[in-house]
Amino acid sequence: MRIGGCSPAIASTARGWGPGLEFSIRKRKRASGTRKIFAPEDFKFLLQLPAFAIVSCLVPERGWAAVCRSMERLGSASFAAQDSRVLQTLRSFGLAGDDDLRRVRATRHEHHIQIMRERLGGWNPAIALQGIEHLEAAQNAGHGAVLWIAHFSFNALAAKIAFARAGFEVFHVSRPEHGFTKSRFGIRFLNPIRIGAELRYAAGRVVIDRADPAASMNEARRLLRANKFVSITAGAWEGEVLVTARIGESGIEVASGAPRLAKIAGAPLLPVFVGRDDSTGQLHVVVERPIDLARHRDKADMIQGAAQEFADRHLPYLQSWPHQWRDWEKLTAFIPR
Repeated sequence: MRIGGCSPAIASTARGWGPGLEFSIRKRKRASGTRKIFAPEDFKFLLQLPAFAIVSCLVPERGWAAVCRSMERLGSASFAAQDSRVLQTLRSFGLAGDDDLRRVRATRHEHHIQIMRERLGGWNPAIALQGIEHLEAAQNAGHGAVLWIAHFSFNALAAKIAFARAGFEVFHVSRPEHGFTKSRFGIRFLNPIRIGAELRYAAGRVVIDRADPAASMNEARRLLRANKFVSITAGAWEGEVLVTARIGESGIEVASGAPRLAKIAGAPLLPVFVGRDDSTGQLHVVVERPIDLARHRDKADMIQGAAQEFADRHLPYLQSWPHQWRDWEKLTAFIPR
């Protein structure tokens, strides 16, 4: 099965996850268009920004979560429109009602408060880095590693802080709109607030050039050859080749760039999960053992197998930190092909 020149949707039978299960890989074409000068989310964020700044400086960190949940109660939230199979998945992880959705959304606000605290006075959270032996093994092998970071609310800043404290140089691959909004105003004036906070700890940023997407991957390969680490956040907002994996009775779509880069560069693919223990307030950055990319018969099978293994690795963290995963609202009903 080939990825290059493939049809818009490719069905690939995955081995190891039960008989008859089939998953899909698809290529997408990005619609060309001009970014808006100013977007509604810019205005909303400009209204929220002073509140985030005040809370970050005046409220003790242990109180941030309560403030953010209070902010979310002012808005509406509902899981009611979800497909029954998606609702079944949500219930299996303890997400039973609209208040759970508000808690999920509140953690995003809390991430913004963390960023403001870092920019205004420095954020010094308690972070435990687990799985450092996998980073050291990759460094000793001389090919660096691709860090595939699960999309939990606190991953963006906490993971970078943990890696920097441990002495690892990590370069983050991100889209041009990385930050808060996608408008030209947001990219110019708002997003640098977040990017600046992250670059205090990241070794650098590899920005995806959509006019020449191979250039950013070539830069990432160069870094891996120099025995550096490259991080990519799991999601479907970037990349041409997307793959759907199964979580419970639902499917989640992610871009295939991380496993493809690791395979081409001969570097290990290390899943990373970031979450907070709400009973202690401590953040945990967990680096797991590498995903095996060598056991698959072809490129499509490798992409699908890596995505499904990554999804499977999510399960204990979704049980432990259900309100901290960012992608519950992106789940779709899983329909075997």
